[in-house]
Amino acid sequence: MLVRYRQPWFLSSRVNNEFDRLIAETFGRVEPVFTPPADVSTQGNDVVIALDVPGVAPEDVDVTLEGRFLKITGTRASAQVAEGDRYLARGRFEGSFARTYRVPEGTTPEQVSATVDNGQLIVRVADVTKPEPQPQKIAVTRAAESQALESGETE
Repeated sequence: MLVRYRQPWFLSSRVNNEFDRLIAETFGRVEPVFTPPADVSTQGNDVVIALDVPGVAPEDVDVTLEGRFLKITGTRASAQVAEGDRYLARGRFEGSFARTYRVPEGTTPEQVSATVDNGQLIVRVADVTKPEPQPQKIAVTRAAESQALESGETE
C-alpha cells in the first residue's frame, strides 16, 4: 500500500496556481510585482531609504517627489535563457516594484538624491528638520461673550 504525505499548504498552493492560470487565460499575462525589502534610517539630519534591488540598473528606477510623497518605482527584467534551454527552478523576483514614503512638508527635489550601488538603491533626503511646534495663545472669554460673538451680536 502506497502512503502519500502532503504538506499542509499543498492544496492551497494548487488552488493559487489554478486561480493564476484562470486569470491569465481570461485577462492575459499579469506582470509580476514584487516589493523589495527596505530599511529607513536617519543619518544626522538626513533620512536614508535603502532598498535591496539586485539586478536592477539605475536607468530602470524612477524616484519622484509628489507633494509630501516620495515614490520609488522600478523594473527588474527577467533573465533570458538561450533557445532550447529551460529553467529547472525559479525563485528570483522579476517585474515591477513600487514603494511610497511620506516626507516632511516643504521637501524639495534638490534635497533628494538616489544611487544604485552593489545591488542597493540608496535614496537620501537631505536636511530633514522638523520645525518645533510654536506655542499659540488661545483667547479665553466668558460664556456670554463667546455666545454673542458666535451669533454676531455686538454691544
